Order: sequence, then structure tokens, then C-alpha cells
Amino acid sequence: MIEEQALVIYEEGDQVSVEIMRTKPCGLCGQTQGCGNSIWGKIFSHKRNKLSIKNNVGAKVGDRVMLTIEESYLLRSSLLLYGLPLLFLFMGMVFMDTMVQKNNDLLVLVGGIFGMLVGIILVKFLALKNH
Repeated sequence: MIEEQALVIYEEGDQVSVEIMRTKPCGLCGQTQGCGNSIWGKIFSHKRNKLSIKNNVGAKVGDRVMLTIEESYLLRSSLLLYGLPLLFLFMGMVFMDTMVQKNNDLLVLVGGIFGMLVGIILVKFLALKNH
């Protein structure tokens, strides 16, 4: 489970706005050398992120809350966000390659871009439907 602490900064009805302060570049390890995440964290000075969420715990302005997300949900979301447009990109390229009689790479590229756009629109539709 991935956890981050947040501060409630605004409350309206059953929605609250929280501000997340990241205190480390990532939760992978305690190392400050090697992968470069700590360098990026220092450059961007741990920017604060704001998020609007449903208030299921009755939090008030000024309260500190713990936000959690399951790793499996994050993995599925990432696969959907990146994998679906990539799949449609390849499908568009293969479709155009089989439809075009002569070897025309420009049309295959256009088919791939069109397929990727269809995949992005589908991801947006699914995100709005499930939100």
C-alpha cells in the first residue's frame, strides 16, 4: 500500500481539497545516489500537490489525513493509461499496412497516430466513466 500524508486546506460538502507534501523523491529506497530521483527532488524542491477528493472520514480544514492507494490499482491504472494507446497505435499501424497495397510508410504512420488518438480518447472516456 502506498501512503502519503496530506493537509486538508478546503472543505465543501462531501469534497475536500488536500495538499500533499512529498518529503522524499520516491518510496523505493533510502538511497540518495544511483537512480537520480534524489537529484530531481532537489531540483524541483519537493513541489506541493493539491488534490480534490471525497471526504469519507469527516476531515475538517487543518486536519492531517493519510491518503492510501493499493499498488495493484496503481499498476492497473498505469497499464490502462500507457498500454491502451500503445496497443491502438500498433493496431492502427497494422491496419493501414494491410489496407495499403504498396509499401507506404507515411500512411502507416498516419494510421498509427490515428489509432493512438483513438486509444487516448478511449482512456479519457473510461476515466470519466469510472471517476
